[in-house]
Formats: sequence, structure tokens, C-alpha cells
Amino acid sequence: GASLKWSLRYVERAPIVDVRLPDGVRLRIPLIIGILKHPNQDRLATLLHQPEVLRTYTREALRVAAWSALRLFPREWLLANLPYAQVRPGRAAAIRFLLS
Repeated sequence: GASLKWSLRYVERAPIVDVRLPDGVRLRIPLIIGILKHPNQDRLATLLHQPEVLRTYTREALRVAAWSALRLFPREWLLANLPYAQVRPGRAAAIRFLLS
């Protein structure tokens, strides 16, 4: 809802968690409370080590987070997840533009 978007609008800094994907790729992912509804910061840090949760978190961020939050994610990771995020076409185009 609107309150979620407002709370994610002005993210300038966030704690970072280092995550290793099953293929060995390492990612530095920001911990932004509110993208996933329920976990607190410590629980979220643990959950993001599960590839399914990491993908869900990233795709939800693509749907709801402002640019100030999205720019904290690895660029290639966002681009890889964008086609699966069910983002409105206009938002997807804007995200691609901002990541270019």
C-alpha cells in the first residue's frame, strides 16, 4: 500500500548482507525492512541466504521500492530479476533506464 511505498522512498543507507548463490556468485544485498512484510533485520539477513527468498525479496523490491533503495542492489542482479518481477511496463522501462 501507499504507506509501504512511503517508508521505502528515502532509503539512503542500509546494512549489507553478503550472499553466495548456489553457482558461487557472491552478491552484496541491502537489508531494507518493509520489502518483505514480516521479518525483522536479523531474520531477513538469515533468510536472504536462501536463493528462493533472495529472488522473492529482489523481485518485490523491483515492484515497490523507490530508486534510492533499488540503487543499493547489484545492477546485474536487478536486471536478471526484472523480467520475472511482474512490474508494470512503464516502471520496468524506468528501472532499465536508471540502471543503464
